[in-house]
Amino acid sequence: MSMVQPSVAENRRYTILSEVADALRAADSGVRSIEAVIATTDLGAQEIADAFGNNQGLVIALAEMLAASMLEPLEGPTTAASFRPKLIAFGHRVTNVYSAAQLKRLYRIALTDVIRNTGIGRDFYKHGPGLLTAELARFFEAARGAGIVLEEDSHALASHLLALLRASFDLSDTFPSDVSKDSSHDQGDVSQIVDLFCAGIHTGAENAHVAH
Repeated sequence: MSMVQPSVAENRRYTILSEVADALRAADSGVRSIEAVIATTDLGAQEIADAFGNNQGLVIALAEMLAASMLEPLEGPTTAASFRPKLIAFGHRVTNVYSAAQLKRLYRIALTDVIRNTGIGRDFYKHGPGLLTAELARFFEAARGAGIVLEEDSHALASHLLALLRASFDLSDTFPSDVSKDSSHDQGDVSQIVDLFCAGIHTGAENAHVAH
Protein backbone atom coordinates (compact mmCIF):
# COMPACT_ATOMS: atom_id res chain seq x y z
CA MET A 1 0.00 0.00 0.00
CA SER A 2 2.78 2.44 0.85
CA MET A 3 4.28 2.01 -2.62
CA VAL A 4 0.98 2.56 -4.44
CA GLN A 5 -0.38 5.51 -2.48
CA PRO A 6 2.22 8.10 -3.61
CA SER A 7 1.45 7.28 -7.24
CA VAL A 8 -2.28 7.73 -6.64
CA ALA A 9 -1.60 11.05 -4.89
CA GLU A 10 0.60 12.25 -7.74
CA ASN A 11 -2.04 11.28 -10.30
CA ARG A 12 -4.62 13.25 -8.36
CA ARG A 13 -2.31 16.26 -8.19
CA TYR A 14 -1.83 16.13 -11.96
CA THR A 15 -5.58 15.86 -12.54
CA ILE A 16 -6.21 18.91 -10.35
CA LEU A 17 -3.43 20.89 -12.05
CA SER A 18 -4.79 20.04 -15.51
CA GLU A 19 -8.32 21.02 -14.53
CA VAL A 20 -7.24 24.34 -13.04
CA ALA A 21 -4.98 25.07 -16.04
CA ASP A 22 -7.95 24.54 -18.35
CA ALA A 23 -10.07 26.78 -16.14
CA LEU A 24 -7.38 29.48 -16.26
CA ARG A 25 -7.43 29.37 -20.05
CA ALA A 26 -11.21 29.79 -20.09
CA ALA A 27 -11.37 32.39 -17.30
CA ASP A 28 -12.08 36.06 -17.81
CA SER A 29 -8.92 37.94 -18.80
CA GLY A 30 -9.21 40.16 -15.74
CA VAL A 31 -9.28 37.35 -13.19
CA ARG A 32 -7.05 38.18 -10.20
CA SER A 33 -7.55 35.34 -7.73
CA ILE A 34 -7.06 31.61 -7.87
CA GLU A 35 -10.24 31.28 -5.80
CA ALA A 36 -12.28 32.73 -8.68
CA VAL A 37 -10.76 30.20 -11.06
CA ILE A 38 -11.33 27.27 -8.70
CA ALA A 39 -14.97 28.34 -8.35
CA THR A 40 -15.52 27.52 -12.03
CA THR A 41 -14.41 23.91 -11.48
CA ASP A 42 -15.85 20.97 -9.57
CA LEU A 43 -12.88 20.93 -7.20
CA GLY A 44 -13.43 21.19 -3.47
CA ALA A 45 -11.35 23.24 -1.04
CA GLN A 46 -10.42 20.15 0.97
CA GLU A 47 -9.05 18.15 -1.97
CA ILE A 48 -6.92 21.13 -3.01
CA ALA A 49 -5.67 21.47 0.55
CA ASP A 50 -4.90 17.74 0.67
CA ALA A 51 -2.95 17.88 -2.58
CA PHE A 52 -1.17 21.26 -2.33
CA GLY A 53 -1.51 22.50 1.23
CA ASN A 54 -3.41 25.63 0.21
CA ASN A 55 -4.34 27.73 -2.81
CA GLN A 56 -0.93 29.41 -2.86
CA GLY A 57 0.64 25.96 -3.13
CA LEU A 58 -1.60 25.29 -6.11
CA VAL A 59 -0.45 28.50 -7.82
CA ILE A 60 3.20 27.56 -7.30
CA ALA A 61 2.59 24.04 -8.62
CA LEU A 62 0.93 25.48 -11.73
CA ALA A 63 3.97 27.67 -12.37
CA GLU A 64 6.24 24.64 -11.99
CA MET A 65 4.12 22.58 -14.38
CA LEU A 66 4.25 25.28 -17.05
CA ALA A 67 8.02 25.68 -16.66
CA ALA A 68 8.51 21.91 -16.95
CA SER A 69 6.48 21.86 -20.16
CA MET A 70 8.69 24.56 -21.68
CA LEU A 71 11.85 22.70 -20.68
CA GLU A 72 10.93 19.32 -22.20
CA PRO A 73 12.71 19.94 -25.56
CA LEU A 74 16.03 20.41 -23.72
CA GLU A 75 16.02 16.93 -22.21
CA GLY A 76 18.50 14.25 -23.24
CA PRO A 77 22.14 14.45 -24.37
CA THR A 78 23.23 17.66 -26.09
CA THR A 79 25.58 17.59 -29.09
CA ALA A 80 26.70 20.08 -31.71
CA ALA A 81 24.10 18.58 -34.04
CA SER A 82 21.22 18.87 -31.54
CA PHE A 83 22.11 22.26 -30.01
CA ARG A 84 20.26 24.53 -32.45
CA PRO A 85 17.22 22.24 -33.00
CA LYS A 86 16.75 21.93 -29.24
CA LEU A 87 16.88 25.70 -28.79
CA ILE A 88 14.35 26.18 -31.59
CA ALA A 89 11.99 23.60 -30.07
CA PHE A 90 12.44 25.26 -26.68
CA GLY A 91 11.75 28.66 -28.26
CA HIS A 92 8.46 27.40 -29.66
CA ARG A 93 7.43 26.12 -26.24
CA VAL A 94 8.31 29.42 -24.55
CA THR A 95 6.57 31.65 -27.07
CA ASN A 96 3.55 29.40 -27.40
CA VAL A 97 3.08 28.96 -23.63
CA TYR A 98 3.86 32.61 -22.87
CA SER A 99 1.21 33.67 -25.37
CA ALA A 100 -1.34 31.33 -23.79
CA ALA A 101 -4.08 32.85 -21.68
CA GLN A 102 -3.50 30.67 -18.62
CA LEU A 103 0.08 31.85 -18.11
CA LYS A 104 -0.79 35.55 -18.34
CA ARG A 105 -3.62 35.02 -15.87
CA LEU A 106 -1.48 32.92 -13.56
CA TYR A 107 1.13 35.68 -13.38
CA ARG A 108 -1.57 38.25 -12.65
CA ILE A 109 -2.92 36.05 -9.87
CA ALA A 110 0.56 35.51 -8.47
CA LEU A 111 1.24 39.25 -8.47
CA THR A 112 -1.97 39.86 -6.54
CA ASP A 113 -1.00 37.13 -4.07
CA VAL A 114 2.45 38.70 -3.61
CA ILE A 115 0.71 41.85 -2.41
CA ARG A 116 -1.47 39.85 0.01
CA ASN A 117 1.05 37.20 0.99
CA THR A 118 4.73 38.12 1.07
CA GLY A 119 5.76 34.47 1.30
CA ILE A 120 4.48 33.40 -2.12
CA GLY A 121 6.73 35.64 -4.21
CA ARG A 122 10.00 33.81 -3.54
CA ASP A 123 8.50 30.35 -4.02
CA PHE A 124 6.63 31.36 -7.17
CA TYR A 125 9.82 32.68 -8.74
CA LYS A 126 11.86 29.66 -7.66
CA HIS A 127 9.43 27.14 -9.13
CA GLY A 128 8.40 29.17 -12.20
CA PRO A 129 10.63 31.78 -13.89
CA GLY A 130 13.63 30.89 -11.73
CA LEU A 131 13.35 27.19 -12.57
CA LEU A 132 13.16 28.01 -16.27
CA THR A 133 16.33 30.12 -16.13
CA ALA A 134 18.22 27.62 -13.97
CA GLU A 135 17.44 24.63 -16.18
CA LEU A 136 18.23 26.54 -19.37
CA ALA A 137 21.57 27.50 -17.81
CA ARG A 138 22.12 23.81 -17.02
CA PHE A 139 21.49 23.03 -20.70
CA PHE A 140 24.18 25.51 -21.72
CA GLU A 141 26.59 23.95 -19.23
CA ALA A 142 25.93 20.53 -20.76
CA ALA A 143 26.47 21.96 -24.24
CA ARG A 144 29.78 23.44 -23.13
CA GLY A 145 30.75 20.06 -21.73
CA ALA A 146 29.93 18.53 -25.12
CA GLY A 147 32.46 20.82 -26.78
CA ILE A 148 30.23 23.65 -27.99
CA VAL A 149 32.02 26.99 -27.64
CA LEU A 150 30.05 29.29 -25.34
CA GLU A 151 32.03 32.27 -24.15
CA GLU A 152 29.61 33.75 -21.61
CA ASP A 153 28.36 32.59 -18.21
CA SER A 154 25.59 30.02 -18.57
CA HIS A 155 23.10 31.95 -16.43
CA ALA A 156 23.77 35.10 -18.45
CA LEU A 157 23.17 33.13 -21.66
CA ALA A 158 19.89 31.76 -20.29
CA SER A 159 18.67 35.21 -19.28
CA HIS A 160 19.67 36.63 -22.66
CA LEU A 161 17.82 34.01 -24.71
CA LEU A 162 14.68 34.25 -22.58
CA ALA A 163 14.73 38.04 -22.96
CA LEU A 164 14.93 37.71 -26.76
CA LEU A 165 12.05 35.23 -26.84
CA ARG A 166 9.87 37.27 -24.49
CA ALA A 167 10.56 40.48 -26.40
CA SER A 168 9.45 38.78 -29.59
CA PHE A 169 6.31 37.55 -27.88
CA ASP A 170 5.52 40.99 -26.46
CA LEU A 171 6.01 42.69 -29.84
CA SER A 172 3.89 40.16 -31.72
CA ASP A 173 1.08 40.67 -29.23
CA THR A 174 1.17 44.46 -29.53
CA PHE A 175 -0.92 44.63 -32.69
CA PRO A 176 -3.42 41.79 -32.46
CA SER A 177 -5.45 43.07 -35.40
CA ASP A 178 -2.43 42.84 -37.71
CA VAL A 179 -0.80 39.64 -36.44
CA SER A 180 -2.55 36.31 -36.18
CA LYS A 181 -1.94 34.71 -32.80
CA ASP A 182 -1.88 31.33 -34.52
CA SER A 183 0.97 32.32 -36.84
CA SER A 184 2.85 34.97 -34.87
CA HIS A 185 5.56 32.45 -33.96
CA ASP A 186 6.15 30.25 -36.98
CA GLN A 187 9.27 28.20 -37.55
CA GLY A 188 11.06 31.14 -39.22
CA ASP A 189 10.39 33.57 -36.37
CA VAL A 190 11.90 31.37 -33.68
CA SER A 191 14.72 30.20 -35.95
CA GLN A 192 15.72 33.81 -36.56
CA ILE A 193 15.72 34.54 -32.83
CA VAL A 194 17.88 31.48 -32.14
CA ASP A 195 20.24 32.37 -34.99
CA LEU A 196 20.55 35.91 -33.64
CA PHE A 197 21.28 34.49 -30.22
CA CYS A 198 23.88 32.04 -31.54
CA ALA A 199 25.60 34.76 -33.54
CA GLY A 200 25.63 37.05 -30.52
CA ILE A 201 27.24 34.50 -28.22
CA HIS A 202 29.89 33.53 -30.80
CA THR A 203 29.07 29.85 -31.01
CA GLY A 204 30.46 29.81 -34.52
CA ALA A 205 28.70 28.77 -37.70
CA GLU A 206 29.72 25.13 -37.36
CA ASN A 207 27.97 24.89 -33.98
CA ALA A 208 25.01 27.18 -34.45
CA HIS A 209 23.96 25.90 -37.87
CA VAL A 210 25.32 22.40 -38.07
CA ALA A 211 21.82 20.90 -38.09
CA HIS A 212 20.22 23.60 -40.25
